This record gives sequence, C-alpha cells and structure tokens, in this order.
Amino acid sequence: MERLKEALRGGMRSKLLRNILTVVSGTAGAQAITMAFMPVITRIYGPEAYGVLGTFLSVTLMLIPIAALTYPIAIVLPKRDGDARGLVRLSLMLAVLLAALAALSIHLFGGWLVEKADVAVIEPYLMLIPLVMFSGAALEIAQQWLYRTQQFRITASVAVGNSLLFNSLRTGAGLIQSSALVLVCTTALQQALHAAMLGLAMWRAKAHDHGAEKTAEPVPGLAALARRHADFPLYRAPVILINAISQHLPTLVLAVYFGPAAAGFFALGKQVLSMPTNLIGKSVGDVYYPRITRAIHDGEAVTSMLVKATSALALVGLVPFAVVIVAGPALFAWVFGAEWRVAGEFARWLALAEFFIFISRPCVVTVPALSLQKRFLLFEVVSTALRIGALFAGALLWSEAVVTVQAFACASVLIYSALMVIVLIASRVWYARRTEQGQ
Repeated sequence: MERLKEALRGGMRSKLLRNILTVVSGTAGAQAITMAFMPVITRIYGPEAYGVLGTFLSVTLMLIPIAALTYPIAIVLPKRDGDARGLVRLSLMLAVLLAALAALSIHLFGGWLVEKADVAVIEPYLMLIPLVMFSGAALEIAQQWLYRTQQFRITASVAVGNSLLFNSLRTGAGLIQSSALVLVCTTALQQALHAAMLGLAMWRAKAHDHGAEKTAEPVPGLAALARRHADFPLYRAPVILINAISQHLPTLVLAVYFGPAAAGFFALGKQVLSMPTNLIGKSVGDVYYPRITRAIHDGEAVTSMLVKATSALALVGLVPFAVVIVAGPALFAWVFGAEWRVAGEFARWLALAEFFIFISRPCVVTVPALSLQKRFLLFEVVSTALRIGALFAGALLWSEAVVTVQAFACASVLIYSALMVIVLIASRVWYARRTEQGQ
C-alpha cells in the first residue's frame, strides 16, 4: 500500500500526467455535453437528415486536414518561438488562399462534381465548404500554438464552452425547424465558433501576462520556413489527405449505394465510437507530441515510452469498446431511439476498428518527430487502397450495408496494427543509430 501511495503521489507530481489530465478533463466535459444532447438531437432530426449531415461532413473532413498544407502541425517543433510564430503566419496565409481556391472551384464545377459523385443531397451546402476549411485550419493553428506553449487549461475550458454553445444552437434551431438544412448549417459553424473562442481566450491571457519576458528574436522569412518544413506539405499532407479519404469514404459509399439513412446510421455510430479516441486518445496524443519531440531532441530512448503509453490506452479502452461490441444494437435503440438500432449493429464493428485507432495515438504523433513522413506516405497509399477495396467489395459483391461496414472495420484493424509495429521498430532503429553516433 505504501508503494502504491508513493507511486500515486509521484504520478500526480508528473507535469506530463497533469497536462494529460487537464486536456482529458476538458475533452471529457465537451464529450459529456455532446452525449447529453445526442438523444435529443437524434430524435429531432432522424436518420435521413443525419445522413445528409454525414455526407457533407465526409467531404469537409477530408479537406480540413490539408487546409493549410499541414504546416500547423509543425508549430510545435521549432526550438525558437520566432520560428513558430512564422509558421502561424504561413499557415494562416495558406488557409486563406486554399479556402478561396476551393470557393472558386465549387462555383465553377460544384454542380458537375456532385452529379458525377452521385451526392446531390449536399449540393445546396457546397459553398459552406470553404468556410469550414478555413475555420478548421484556424482552429488547428490556435490549438497547436497552445500545445507548444503548454496552455492546456485554455484548450480544456474552451472545449467545454464551445460544446455547450454549439449543441444548444443546433438543438434550439432544430426545435424551430427540424430539417437537414438547419442541421448542416449549424454544424458548419462549429469550428468557426471554436476557433473564435480560442482566439479570444488567448488574447485575454496575453493581455493579463504583463510579466512575460520579452525577447528580440529575429523574424524568419516565410519562404525560408516553408522550405525548412517542406516535408509537411510534401509527405504529411498527402498522408493525412489519404487517411481522411479512407476514414470518411464509407459514409459516401453508404449514401450512394444504400441511401442517406444508411449513411446516417454509420455517421452516428462513427461519432459515438470516436468519442473515446477524441476524449483520451487524442488528448494523450496532443500532450505527448511536444513531450516526445523534446525527448527526441534530447536523445532519449522513446520506444519504451511508446510501449507504455500504448499499453495504458489499451487497458483504458478495453471495457467501453467491449460493451459496444457485445450490446451495440440494444444500447443505440435505448439511448437514441428505436429507429437507430441499425446504427448499433454498425457500431459493433466500428468499435473493433476504433479500439485500434484509439491505442495507436502515441505512435501516430511520433511520426513527424522521427521524420518518418516520407515512409508513411507510401504506407497510407497502400492502406487506403486496402480500405477502398474492402468498402467496394462489401457494397458491390455482397450488396449489404452491414457487410460493407464489417469489411471496412477489418481493414482498419489490420492497418493500425501494422502502423504501430512500424513506428516501434523505427524508434528502436533511431535510438540505436543515435547511440552509435554519440560514442
């Protein structure tokens, strides 16, 4: 007992653990608010409207990660704050340019594209896509700067406030008019609201930080910074784009082959099953990213850190994911309404896939820190081909929505298992080479 008490006291003194708990508490509060509203929202809008939203989000969520060519992810890496501020400016400039380019492309070719893709249900909402792209990029920029400066309390408190405001907005609007138009338009505002709230909180924190030390750092040129971190747009952006396509393509496939309701079932199941990943897995990854970066700068052995973090996440996620696998249909029918029982059947298989996504977060955030981005571009191409093949095999060969989801889930398990093995091996090789060079 004394050893256990001492271990607990030591854990609470750990800055890394305190930061993780801070981020987790904020994300937990935000997710708890979302879950509290979900049974009301699903009963207000229904599977058809939710399917239209899922189809719209599947398109926008493919584009958001590359809205600034992934330069925001590099904000954590530089040793000097001047370089990081330059990356913030570069990211914002790219976000504006790419959003404007998306708006022009949609204006010229939007109707033709949705007709060819057979997703006419989202045609009225196409011009919302540039807004969501820019908002998503701005949100990522703000979050990465806060992670760099270790201001985790701001991210936690704003996450809770944004969740309450956003869910209240779409619930209140739905009570006035429960249509897909209302659901899509209110959801499109979420990231803009979140980014604005983070910006306001950062401005207030800076206004009160009178005692901060001022340093006259040279301001690097944006072109030089862009070249220095060129591996992000060259390798990281294609990886994230390909991964986003493979993650969100199922909603489009289900909408095209089985109708908006099937897409709505999948979208709800995916949203619910992603919550543990967003709650704990992403929070751990967000805090772990700057920590693993510092460890690599200092030449520490990182393989054991990755194994411990992955094992801990596996223990945490085992019970909630197992419950959904065993009782998914009954749970979804009870919580969200009887018409959502099929979503619970989808969720059984999605839980298996999400468990492996959940435990892979520490390895995923280690990829840029170990400069593995070029290698993982090839990995994502292969893994996406596997996911797409599984999807269309289920849709075309078996012509059943559940089989399509099963095939997608099994492919995801294989992909994320391979990812973790590759990163762990690469971390061992990196440390061995670092040790040899130091001798």
